[in-house]
Amino acid sequence: MRIHPLLKLILLAGSGLVFVVVAVFVALWIYDLHTQHAYAAMPNTHNLKEQINEMGAGYLANRPEGALVVAIYQNGKQSFHGFGKISDANTNPPDAQTIFEIGSVTKIFTAAVLAQMANDQVVKLDDPISLYLPKDVVSPKKNGREITLENLATHTSGLPRLPNNLDATIKDQKKPYANYTTQDLYHSLATVELKNEPGEKSDYSNYGYGLLGTILELKTGKSYGTLVQENVCGTLGLQNTTIQLSAQQKERLTPGHNPKGGIVPNWDFDALAGCGAIRADAGDLLKFVEANLNRTNSGIYKVLNETQKIHFKTFTGGIGLGWQIEEEIEGMTLYWHNGGTGGYRSFVGFDKQNQIGVVILSNYGDAMAGDSSVDQMGMKLLKIGSKISLE
Repeated sequence: MRIHPLLKLILLAGSGLVFVVVAVFVALWIYDLHTQHAYAAMPNTHNLKEQINEMGAGYLANRPEGALVVAIYQNGKQSFHGFGKISDANTNPPDAQTIFEIGSVTKIFTAAVLAQMANDQVVKLDDPISLYLPKDVVSPKKNGREITLENLATHTSGLPRLPNNLDATIKDQKKPYANYTTQDLYHSLATVELKNEPGEKSDYSNYGYGLLGTILELKTGKSYGTLVQENVCGTLGLQNTTIQLSAQQKERLTPGHNPKGGIVPNWDFDALAGCGAIRADAGDLLKFVEANLNRTNSGIYKVLNETQKIHFKTFTGGIGLGWQIEEEIEGMTLYWHNGGTGGYRSFVGFDKQNQIGVVILSNYGDAMAGDSSVDQMGMKLLKIGSKISLE
């Protein structure tokens, strides 16, 4: 039986919680039971494609310059649905080969590289970061406890969301990460104050993932982009998942837009590449999702399975290596990650039990605008995709 997150909170907090909180829990519990019953009784209306078309049209209703791709893996088959136009110069709808910035979805690739290197015994997840930093670089601690590689991969390092000296390096507000160098990263480590003791709490950190990418570079002597290519993309045949686009790939890159529809520059990264530098198409990302759905315990599939294990437990599920993990209705466990840059939004997720995968890419963004439309579509499709077929 799944225990509601609020009940877990009550059990942990004890009698100090007031009656109104218990009443709220009861209401949520009743709603939860209703939701589970409605899900269990959901008929297969065979109209998932129509529902996707409705979502796509609704999303673009207020985004006239937009390009949106929704990709589904269901019943062993891939399906791609494009909406809007690639650009003013190419008014065709985007497809499986249209390239977008994927923002923080990059982190699941960074985590996969870490897991592969751990599998190869090049690093250990519980290694302290000081083992890989230059000797003259400070490794921050709290209560005598040092950050490990696993802490960085599960957002439990205690590092803030962004480095404390990032703003000082910005030359163009529309490209905030472009000029942040390795030396800037080292200087920040010398002065940063950890919010929590490492391993104590999970707080999302671009800083931490940028640092993780840099540490993997230091250990191997290879660039972050090369590590992703050698450890993940090359093995899985992902030909359009990259940081540096070829001339041909640039022709398939849809321009990013701010929330008002204006075209914005693409984001470039230096030392913080591991948190958000990758560009990709829906074809590659759905192939990556399909690999994550594989249960084979060998090769790259063993590595991907390791990233899916809960490494830090939360009320609603946990944190894997990169993946956010949510325990949902009917025992369903959803693995997901989203992303956003100045002009793009992305969502990647899967349900291993029901063998469903979803990828959504949009060229309307601004990571700080608080628009969760793409996430809402992604989570809904993951849930109903196990009940409703495309045809």
